[in-house]
Order: sequence, then C-alpha cells, then structure tokens
Amino acid sequence: MRNDYLLIKDPVHGYVRVYPHERCLIDSSAFQRLRRLKQLSTTYLVYPGAVHNRFAHSLGVMHVAGIFAEHIYSKLDIGLDEVRRLSMIARLLGLLHDIGHGPFSHTFEDHVLVNYSTNHEVIGGRLVREDPELSDCFDKYIEKELGVSAETMGKMIEAPATEVWPLTSSIAEGVTERSLYYIIKGPYSADLIDYLIRDSLFTGANYGLGLDWERLAYNSTVINDRLVLDYKAKDVLDNLLIARVFMFKTVYFHKTTRAFDKAAGEMLVKADNILKFGDAVNDLSRYALLDDESVLSHPEVRKLEEAQYLLQRRVPYKAVYQAVLPVDTSTKVFLNFSRRIIKEELETRLREVASISNDDELVFVDTPKLPTNPMFEEVAVPILGPDGEISEKPVRETLMGLMPSEIAFIRIYIKSKYSSHADLLRNIASTVFQGKETRTFY
Repeated sequence: MRNDYLLIKDPVHGYVRVYPHERCLIDSSAFQRLRRLKQLSTTYLVYPGAVHNRFAHSLGVMHVAGIFAEHIYSKLDIGLDEVRRLSMIARLLGLLHDIGHGPFSHTFEDHVLVNYSTNHEVIGGRLVREDPELSDCFDKYIEKELGVSAETMGKMIEAPATEVWPLTSSIAEGVTERSLYYIIKGPYSADLIDYLIRDSLFTGANYGLGLDWERLAYNSTVINDRLVLDYKAKDVLDNLLIARVFMFKTVYFHKTTRAFDKAAGEMLVKADNILKFGDAVNDLSRYALLDDESVLSHPEVRKLEEAQYLLQRRVPYKAVYQAVLPVDTSTKVFLNFSRRIIKEELETRLREVASISNDDELVFVDTPKLPTNPMFEEVAVPILGPDGEISEKPVRETLMGLMPSEIAFIRIYIKSKYSSHADLLRNIASTVFQGKETRTFY
C-alpha cells in the first residue's frame, strides 16, 4: 500500500490512514457537516455518551471496508496494483456512504425525506455528483487514479441491489467489480460492523465490543461476486447478529429513545414549514448546510413544543405497555396496517372511561420491527465447509438455533400530561392485546 498518508486517531480502530484523495473529500464542507450530525439522533438523551457523529462513523467504515477489500482481493490471482485499486474504491464508498444524511439522521429520513420521495442514499449520490468540492476531487484525482468518476460513485451510493451496480468489469475468473457491493451492503458489511462497535462504545451498552470483525475479513473469499465465509469464522457472524439484536432492543429501540424520536419527528414535520426542507432537497447547496444544530437553534423551531421536549429533556410520552414478538405473516400485516386503528381504539376507550377531551396525540402506538437479517434482499450467507463445499446458511441461523426473520416491539405510550391515567391505559391495552379482541385488528 502507499505511504503518502496521514494518521487519524480513532477511539474504535486506533490509527486510521487517510490518503490525499480521501483528504480532499474529507476537507469539503459537505463532509465536514457530518461532524454536526449525531450518529444516533436523540439517543444521547437516554445514553449521555451517545454524542458521537456521522463523521467519525464514516471514517470507521472507510477503514473497515479497506481491510475487507485488501484481504478478499489479495486471495485472487491479480496484481498488487489491482488489489490496491479495489481497496481504495471500497474505502471511498465507505467514506461517502452516509454523506446524504440529514438532521437527526434516520428520523429526518422517516419524517421528511419520505415526503419528497427520496432517501439519504439518493441524496448522497446527488451530492457527490452535484457538490462542486466533492466532484472536483473526483475530476482532479480519483477518476485519473482509480477510474471512478463522481457519476459512478454516486450510482454506487444509491444502488439498492447488485443488479444496478455501475461497476461490472471482470477482476478474475468468476469475479467482477459487483463484489464491491457486499463489502458495504452485505450481511456483515463494513457499515454494520463499525456502527455496532462504535455505538456500543459510546452508549456503554457494550454488546458489540470485542467483536472480532477482522476474523471475518481474514476468512472471507469472493466467489461468483459474493462473499463466502469460511465455516471457522461462523461464530463471529453469530456474535455480530446477536449483538445487533441486543443493541436494537436496548439502545436503538429503547422505550424512552423512541419517545424522543417521536417528538423529534413531529418537530421536523413542523419545521418543514419554517425551514422549507423541500427547497433544500431540490437545491443541494442548501441541503449541505442542514445539520442538527441549524434546525434546533432556529428561533422559530425552538418555540415548538417538541423542540422544548428535546432542549429540556422532558419525556413527551410515558410507556405503559410493551410486547415483544416474532413476526410471522399475520402479525406483519397487523403491524403494517393497524397501528392507526389500535391508536384510535385505545384513545376512544380511554376518553370514555377517563372523560378526556379530544387530543390527537393522547396515545402513541409504536411498532418498530427489526429484521434479524441485516440484508433485506438476501436471506442466506454462503459458508465454505471443511470439505470445500459451499452451503447456503440463513444469516439468522446461529449456534443457538434459528432466530425469527423479524422481531417486533409493540409499545403503547400515553402523553406525559395525561400520565395520571397510565394505569388505566395499561389495563385497556392488556385487554386488547392479550384477549380475544386482538383478532379484530387483523
């Protein structure tokens, strides 16, 4: 590898190398904005240490992706220069994969970008192509050195599947550049690895700490464009999967975090009328100015009730009921289509018994689902057995048995100002979900 790099000290990975063409991207205003986007949105209101940002995560993904690429491509019968080129492309994709995120990250995507029929990957692809600083880095350095233009990198960031992956040239027998897709977006991707470890460290939840991810890199081979994992490292994949489930249960889907996410989402919807997010989606020079601070510090936004919940750490909703269940076909239909019906039913009953006047947000019904398969379109991982045969194993198959394909949380919250009726709502919810009446919601 090259020796013209500088070193950045990272609390997760130690020393991370940054090469000149990468520094060009990192020094851009669009990338520096990621310093002002918290990785976990409102989670810091529950876990005080969770103030790490998308900037550090992106550097971490770049580092992990480069090591994965170096190990898997060095096993092919290709020259060192080609191994280096592919590793550098993987690093760039890891570096830029989150550049399209907006304020409050996934909360912004779920409450704002969805209304404009886009997402952070599409915005990220557009930023790479349209932002002058970013595109200039490709024009001046990256395209000449690695053969990847800003247009191509934008398509890589946007690609939801290998079928639309823009790099398709042959690398070796049975292997093309499509294999790069799996390093960033596969079942044990560099993105997943870094955020599990980093979020575990900064929240203190610890489930991802000690994950021997380099064992996955050492024991992965690319065959027919897919990453094949040697059976000897399957235990690490199990560890990753189980850590992911526990991180979602205790951190990402924490009941109080979800209440604050709800408030942040409502704030962003109202802030759209003030800050005109649609204009920023159309004009990315404005989008590149958006961050957590620019939204929450706006005088008009700060006046919103939901903003005050965040600024003063006042929990907007009190959780009164929870159920955790595996998702099968019938419950998936139930969760996808019946949240509004459940909310209306619970509110109606509560008003009848407690004589509460109309309030659209009296009850909050939260039904987040966790796909235990991190890669939605692929349910199996190729495992290379001791006999040299490749078998397809469900990614959710662990030494403890086969996990459900999805796990759902059903939580019922009551607005905090009505918390004196929490026990009453809990009893109503228990009747609905534990009795025969549940059937009426299917």
